[in-house]
Amino acid sequence: MLRLTKRKEPEARPSPLLVELFEGNSEGAAASYESSPFSYIMTKLEGCYFYAVTCNVSRPEVLMLRGAVAYASAALDPEEVDPLTFGNLIDSLAQLAASRIGPGEGEKRVKEFAELAAYEAVGLSRILALAKDENVSEFYADSESSAIYLDHARFGRCETAIFLTDRERHALETHLDTFRGYTPDYVTPSLKNDIEISGARLRVSLDLEPVSVNRFALDVRRLNISSLSMKQLIALGVLSIEAASVLVGWLAVGGNCTIIGETGTGKTTLLNALDEQVERRLRRLYIEDAVETGDMLARGYHQMKVKVDPYERGNTGRTKESEIVKALHRSPDIVILSEVQSKEHSNAFFQSLAAGARGIQTFHASSMEQAIRRWVKMHGIAEESLLDLGILVLMVRPDRLKPARYVQRICHVVSEGGRPRLREVFLRDREFKLLKVSDPDWIVPPGGADPGLFRTRVEESMKRLREQGAT
Repeated sequence: MLRLTKRKEPEARPSPLLVELFEGNSEGAAASYESSPFSYIMTKLEGCYFYAVTCNVSRPEVLMLRGAVAYASAALDPEEVDPLTFGNLIDSLAQLAASRIGPGEGEKRVKEFAELAAYEAVGLSRILALAKDENVSEFYADSESSAIYLDHARFGRCETAIFLTDRERHALETHLDTFRGYTPDYVTPSLKNDIEISGARLRVSLDLEPVSVNRFALDVRRLNISSLSMKQLIALGVLSIEAASVLVGWLAVGGNCTIIGETGTGKTTLLNALDEQVERRLRRLYIEDAVETGDMLARGYHQMKVKVDPYERGNTGRTKESEIVKALHRSPDIVILSEVQSKEHSNAFFQSLAAGARGIQTFHASSMEQAIRRWVKMHGIAEESLLDLGILVLMVRPDRLKPARYVQRICHVVSEGGRPRLREVFLRDREFKLLKVSDPDWIVPPGGADPGLFRTRVEESMKRLREQGAT
């Protein structure tokens, strides 16, 4: 009787997997698609798109996954992960998890479950879900209590009901700290690193107290979203085949091209597409803090990449300006700087132009005139040095809540009375068509190159793009 009446101790309920926190309902969905084991659901409500995710696992599979996560976490010996990188850590956890998943699931499903278990073990399984959706170009969280919102390739700015847990926020901080080589503190409360998750290269920027008033702010940008080809950009109306041919021909004869625009206007996307079109035998030198350029070594391109510390760290370690100054000692045919950010970057950049380096770079400004004012008034660049810029391209995003991005203007910097002036080559009209304003035949290539060679390279580029299917 005592045994029967004795109060039964409640059993400890296992904590849910992070992916069990996803909530999604396909009822009334505007669109839905999959990237196994996840499904993505788009719903429109009051003119705004809402983005939801579900994890396609049954209840028995959840229990199996829980066991695999627990086993992998307990069995992992970090000292055996050599070298200790984020990718190797995930691979080791996935191998341990796979040993606990029955072979009856099928090879593909075992691989999916093992990967999911590995990211669950490190607290990043819901980040995995967002990384596997190639339509998500960037996602954000403004505070510890704010839901994630994101930019979608088809639907633009989308809201979600995804709130990061304490565990997920701490996991992001821990892994950025561990695999970046420096620890956030009061002086440098920001972390920035690029991490590969299931084939997606993500640039993760994390701001903590005291720089973040709300104690936590997250910005995760997909880097390899910038892999659209020139043919695709032309098809999307980002620029015309004629404008693309002029830009490629200009780079082919050793000209410099600066892509200007605000954040999120597609500057890096255009840079990568141009880089892919330029002669593969040219020796390329890349100087980047986050690797946003494409990897084309396997396709026979000559690429040397230098990774520097992010601008946020200050003048310590490997700085972009020091590597720009050293660029010519590496004998590049074309220098790709990615983003020119600070006064120090600008001074080193114009110094390299004066020494004969040419290539492609990006610069933040809302117009070409604003970019010039920034260089001259704020960065102290002499006006005559602007004559080394060559061609400027302005990218715009007319509606910040929508995904469309375009080339608005293409100008050549020319000398008029010894002073720099912008001469229009292409300009969008009121109907948003990119029109040729003046014949590019007058553009004089740098370094005393034959103007006829420039025309030949433009024609060759046009022919090549048409052969690739661009119209």
